Amino acid sequence: MISRREVLSGLGAAGLLPLVGSSAFGAARTRLYLNAYGDRGTFGLAGFDADGQLRYRLPLPGRGHSFAKRDDGRIAVAFARRPGDYALVFDPVAGTALHLIPAVEDRNFCGHGAFTADGKLMFATEAIGSTGDGVLGIYDAADRWKRVGEIRTHGLDPHEVRLMPDGRTLVVANGGILMRSDMPRLKLNIPDMDPSLVYLDARDGSLVRQVRPAAELRQLSIRHIAIDRRGRVAVAMQYEGPETDTVPLVAVHDAPAGTDRLGYLPMPEDQRAAMRQYCGSAAMDRSGRYLAVSSPRGNRVLIWDMERLALLQVGEARDVCGLAAQPDAGFLVSNGLGRMYRLGNDGRMATVAEAGRLQWDNHMVVAG
Repeated sequence: MISRREVLSGLGAAGLLPLVGSSAFGAARTRLYLNAYGDRGTFGLAGFDADGQLRYRLPLPGRGHSFAKRDDGRIAVAFARRPGDYALVFDPVAGTALHLIPAVEDRNFCGHGAFTADGKLMFATEAIGSTGDGVLGIYDAADRWKRVGEIRTHGLDPHEVRLMPDGRTLVVANGGILMRSDMPRLKLNIPDMDPSLVYLDARDGSLVRQVRPAAELRQLSIRHIAIDRRGRVAVAMQYEGPETDTVPLVAVHDAPAGTDRLGYLPMPEDQRAAMRQYCGSAAMDRSGRYLAVSSPRGNRVLIWDMERLALLQVGEARDVCGLAAQPDAGFLVSNGLGRMYRLGNDGRMATVAEAGRLQWDNHMVVAG
C-alpha cells in the first residue's frame, strides 16, 4: 500500500515505463488521455497521447477506477474503485498529485465524479456504508476540496455521474444493488433490485426525473452513461440475473423529449449473447454521433450510429474495456493485458501501443 506522503510527493512518477507504439508524443498530438492501471500488486494512473505513448505515471493508494476532469484541463480527480476510501486530485498535464481526499465516515466512493460547469464544485458518487443508499458528495475546489454537503441520488449503488449539456443538470446511473460496508462487494438484493437513471438539479439537488427499466428487467444494473450530440443519454448495463436470459444491455433515454421510458438499442442475438450480460464502459466519438460500448467479458466493442439507432460495427480484442474518443474519428481502447487499440467507426481494431506489465483498468477519459 502506498502512503499518503508517497502519493503527494509523486514518488514513482519519474520512473516511466515506455510504451511500445507507433510514434512519439509531439506538438501536433496534444490530446491527453487518462487510465488507471495495476502493476504487480501496486496501482497508479497514467497520462498518454492519442497514439498510446506514455507521458507520465502517478501512484495511487489503491486500485483506481475512473476520473472527473475540469473543463479547463488543469485539474482532474481519480477515484478509487468501489467501495473506495480515497479520491486523488492531480494536475493532468504535469502528472503531479495535488490533494488526497479521504472518504468521510460511513461514506464510500463509487468510482466516478463530475464537475459543475464553472469548475467550482465537484460531485462524487458515494454510498452510505451502513445502509447502501446513494449520495453525491459535494466538494469545494476553492477550499482545499472540503466536503461541503451531499445530495441524494434517490437509489442504491450510484455509479457514473455526468453533467448534461445544459450545464445545470446531473445525470446519475443508480445500479440498484444493495451493498454495505460490513459486507463489501456482497450483493444483498438481487431479486429486488431497483436500478434507475436519475436527473438532478446541480444547483439545489432537487429531483428532475427518474427513469427505470420495466419491472421484469429490474435486474439490469445501470452502470455507465454517455451523452450524444442531441442530449440523449446512452445507458450501458450489467445483468445480474441468469446468463441464459435474453435481455437488452444497451439503452437510450431521450431526455430532451421528456420521455419517462428507456429505449433499447438493437443488436443481433449472437452479439448480445457474446457480451455475457456485461457492459464495461460507454463513450461517444468526437462528433457525438457514434456510441461505443465495451464488453470485457465478451472481448468486443460495439458501435452504434445514434442518428439511425442502429448497430454499425463490432471490433474484437481480448478483455477490452476503456474507451475514449480519438481526436479525429473513432475511439482509443484499452484492455486488461496492457494493450491499446485504435478502433475506427468501420470496426477495424489496430494495436497502437503495448504497456508491458501494466494492466489497464476499466475506464479511459479524455483529459484535454
